[in-house]
Amino acid sequence: MPIIIPNNLKYFKYKKKKQKIIKLDYAFLKNKFFRIKNFKGIYDPIKIISSSGLEFSDSILGVLGVENKKIYQNIKKFNRISKIKIQLILKKYKKVCSFQTRNIPHFGHELIISRLLETFDHVIINPVIGPKKKGDVNYNILDKSFNFLIDKKYTKEKVSFIPILANMFYAGPFEAIHHANLRAALCLKHFVVGRDHAGAQNAYHPDAAFKLINKYKNKINIHVIALKGSYYCSNCKKVVIKGDCLHNSLLNISGTNFRKYLFKKKIFKHADYDMQIYLKKFDNLFTK
Repeated sequence: MPIIIPNNLKYFKYKKKKQKIIKLDYAFLKNKFFRIKNFKGIYDPIKIISSSGLEFSDSILGVLGVENKKIYQNIKKFNRISKIKIQLILKKYKKVCSFQTRNIPHFGHELIISRLLETFDHVIINPVIGPKKKGDVNYNILDKSFNFLIDKKYTKEKVSFIPILANMFYAGPFEAIHHANLRAALCLKHFVVGRDHAGAQNAYHPDAAFKLINKYKNKINIHVIALKGSYYCSNCKKVVIKGDCLHNSLLNISGTNFRKYLFKKKIFKHADYDMQIYLKKFDNLFTK
């Protein structure tokens, strides 16, 4: 599939002659791009993609304007620095795993990190922090929350927070493969894919990314650790990773639920209390 860019953005210089215009529609984006045929309603990521129209160019000649060029260079610099940081960690530790998240950590995230540290010498919290949909966590809050927990529970010898700048598409299991390829480009050898990876509005089955990654794991140039997500088991009286126990009494403690509590300035019992009190100091937790 070609990379396509809206053909009327002020940031880019387009071909004036022989420019190939690709025309798409909502049905194509829904059924072929995001593959959510049974989804009811309007999918927010499609609104984002179509906000500049549904005509796209298959190529651009460059970036226009001094400010836009500066932004472009800053994006490249940010990712280059992140890659250097990752390479230094890879030299220092034998076994390193990267973990994608777009949410403030709850006890489920903590359990996954702890479980990874049983196998790996170091875990890199490696979120994609490019443009996101309304209501997602702002990057600076994600940074503060994870570094709070690193200082409190893990130390920087065990866990680090190194984001990368790239777009989130919310394409669920298909984006999970894209995310794995991004980490391979960063020279990482191991990457975690979790429940409802890169999905939105419950458009995908929670296990869809897990199943698709397992189907194509031999064609991806990175070892993917697929987890079915974390839940609170009312029988075990603790947070578990799906498959740890055989009970059916599993409560979903997703980042979506946690965000609702944070938005209402309420305490979520399935996340670190001290971290939540710390975050109350800050405004603008979510993107607008």
